[in-house]
Amino acid sequence: MIGIFAYSTWVDRPARIREFAEVEIPDKMLNLQVNKEKDQESMGIVVRILNGNGVSGVAYKLREYLLTQGFDVSETTNADHFNYEKTIVYLHTSNYSMSNKVSDKLGIDNNPVLDDRAPDYPCDVTIVMGKDYKQLPPFF
Repeated sequence: MIGIFAYSTWVDRPARIREFAEVEIPDKMLNLQVNKEKDQESMGIVVRILNGNGVSGVAYKLREYLLTQGFDVSETTNADHFNYEKTIVYLHTSNYSMSNKVSDKLGIDNNPVLDDRAPDYPCDVTIVMGKDYKQLPPFF
């Protein structure tokens, strides 16, 4: 018994390490590594995501995508109703480039709706996901 334990722990260990090292890295992980430089552009932008289409789980999936793109996501919740036809970007600061960066990552037109919230509002940009959510990157 001790011999088998010693062999599997010390003698066979380099073979197990080699097997582990030869595991393929999924394309998704490679894309995350390639996007590191782009992530720097998004750092510091705080985003809130509202589900405006009623489909369960889509706001969470968009949250995961935006996190991999370097955004900070402060909240994921439902919108005031589920009848939004198009995805809308609300800008809560005077920095128009923030909405531009969000729109670029989502592949949608940058026509943000300016919101007059107080300057201490807890996010820079709010995304209300419409029924067109399947056109957003995490869904195609």
